[in-house]
Amino acid sequence: MTSARSRRRLHIRLAAIILTSALIVATLGFLANLMSGAFGSMTDAANQIDDTRAISATNGALQAMQKQLGATVRDNAYWDDAFNKINAIGGADWAVENWGTTTADYPLYDTALVIEADSKPLVAYHAGTSLAAPFDFYDGSFKDILAAAHRPDPNRNHLPVTFIRTKEGVAIIGAAAIQPSAMDPKADPATYKVLVFSKQMTTAVLADLARNFNIKGLAMSEAVDEALLHAEIKDINGKDIAHFTWPSERPGTKSYDRVRSTVISAAVILLALLGAIAVTGLAALRGARYEERVSNHRATHDALTDLWNRAGLLDQLESALETAGATTVSLHILDLDGFKPVNDAWGHAVGDELIKAVADRLVRQLPAHAVIARLGGDEFAVISNRSPLTGFSSVVPDCIQQTLSTPFVIGDRTIEIGGSVGTSISGPGALDSGELLRQADLALYRAKGLGRGISVNFDPSLDEEASKTAELEQELRQGLTRGELHVAFQPLIDAASREVSGVEALARWTSPSRGNVPPDVFITVAEKAGLIDQLGFQILETAVSEGANWPDIGIAVNISPLQLKNPYFVGQVEGILRSREFDPTRLTIEVTEGVLISNPEQAKRAFEALRKLGVKIALDDFGCGYAGIGALREFGFDRMKIDRSLVVALDHDDKEGAVLQATVALANALHLPVTAEGIETEEQATAARLSGCDKLQGYLFSRPISAKEITARYFTPNPNPLSRTG
Repeated sequence: MTSARSRRRLHIRLAAIILTSALIVATLGFLANLMSGAFGSMTDAANQIDDTRAISATNGALQAMQKQLGATVRDNAYWDDAFNKINAIGGADWAVENWGTTTADYPLYDTALVIEADSKPLVAYHAGTSLAAPFDFYDGSFKDILAAAHRPDPNRNHLPVTFIRTKEGVAIIGAAAIQPSAMDPKADPATYKVLVFSKQMTTAVLADLARNFNIKGLAMSEAVDEALLHAEIKDINGKDIAHFTWPSERPGTKSYDRVRSTVISAAVILLALLGAIAVTGLAALRGARYEERVSNHRATHDALTDLWNRAGLLDQLESALETAGATTVSLHILDLDGFKPVNDAWGHAVGDELIKAVADRLVRQLPAHAVIARLGGDEFAVISNRSPLTGFSSVVPDCIQQTLSTPFVIGDRTIEIGGSVGTSISGPGALDSGELLRQADLALYRAKGLGRGISVNFDPSLDEEASKTAELEQELRQGLTRGELHVAFQPLIDAASREVSGVEALARWTSPSRGNVPPDVFITVAEKAGLIDQLGFQILETAVSEGANWPDIGIAVNISPLQLKNPYFVGQVEGILRSREFDPTRLTIEVTEGVLISNPEQAKRAFEALRKLGVKIALDDFGCGYAGIGALREFGFDRMKIDRSLVVALDHDDKEGAVLQATVALANALHLPVTAEGIETEEQATAARLSGCDKLQGYLFSRPISAKEITARYFTPNPNPLSRTG
């Protein structure tokens, strides 16, 4: 019995052990399956998170490229110099110099086009060489891009920046109508020329994208391989033209493969690894967020200085205006004075270092809550707030000027520059960002017109002045086309014989609506509007044509220092002389002292080429500026004209006679013949002659008169010889 009971108890225990073991095995199996499933789900989640990160990074890369190209197109298209130069004589050459040649090695674009309003290409360059048929180079959507660039865009925030198929593959492309920085609401965008930049999506470009945005194996293809991750590349019409593709990194799977054997052998290790996968997922998520932050930073910050760029500035400005509350928001635009000569003298590398040094100083010396941006080139912007208590904005322009007052040391060079500052101020909700930017630009324009190191606050009168200037510019443009400008001639009299020895050609404009417009007014407008070449050559051509009727006397024509910046100036002068069969030795080009500072080296080259033709060079208005003996020697003028202020002063101060004699003696020591301007009395004529002036000019002899009057007075037979001297 006892033995039977013992066996039954043993059987029960064995059964219990077997059942318990079975339960344990089943439980372990269930747990293993549960953990395996959980592990698999977390592995898939980690893979999905990383795939999402990669897709987000790739889309961010596309957006960053579009924003960067858009900002480049905007900076170059909405630019007064570009608008003026491209619509003036030699506009195509200017475009080639500034945009065409840079396509050879510029990182942001390898193709640059300027398309006329009638869709004819004015300039087309690709990879540093001329592009013969741009409309054949791009696919059909290129016309849609041009049409989008011509559409009205009041806020200038809808530039067509997209992708397009080309003969070389796929390119990113942007376009904008070339127009002034201050938009003319009356202008028709359809009449503007269009600037187009594009960049081929080459293997090198893809490699840079892959490296900058951490996308391994990035490639471009037309078809989509479902085994690869991809992002669509669309044209302006939303049509897929290509795809970015790349393999999934699958970090979850890689982690699982490394620990699979350990997981199978130990549940604890499995659970630990599950925790590790969770950490990996979080890290992948953090990585995606980091890549997104990096992409946004690159899209809104300047690559050279790491300040906000134009797009970032507008975002910050809108945010400041929205949250202004009781404070005012001020925008200060800074344009460096004297930066271009630094680039010309020492190259762009030194110029870039100077830009970074300026940015560093602004960050260190402006108040901490100022928002500082670089708008492009040598232009910066600062956003500041002013509360009724602090008055912070009012000191920012002074702080900027103080910041630039200390010379910069770049390598072994000490560089002195200044800055012009334009400021606009908005109360809570008073102005939007675009209007604030426009007003600051107008104030900056006024500051630069007043000289170096000037700060100007926007005033409503600037709007009125800008409007009046724009109207006058438009009337002058029409007047040049209609032939409203004419030439008056003032005789140059031989001091000894009192015979006419030459005439000076003077530009005159009689406007149908304004009447006689003073030369100092319309010539200044012509210089600022890029019309000075057209005006100057009209006057020269008329003067030479009329002068051909007056043998044996010289013709003097004034030119603007800006005309000497035209690389084709001398060739055009030669062409006019040849077409009129006019002896170059009878022509004298008169320049003011401004030519000594605007571009002295280019002026010297132009003077040398003109002298080879036989043309003489005279320095006009000597004595009213700063030109000294060094400049006279360096430029080698053929004649000096003394400013009328030295002559007029003879009537008021006996000492001025000594000044006049000393000035003429200086010229005579350099073997320079001298003309005295502004002669109105016989006493002045006598004093100028006795001082050594060989030619006289002024109302005593004649006011500026027409060509017919010159002919009648000096070249028509007359029994009274005194009539030849007026």
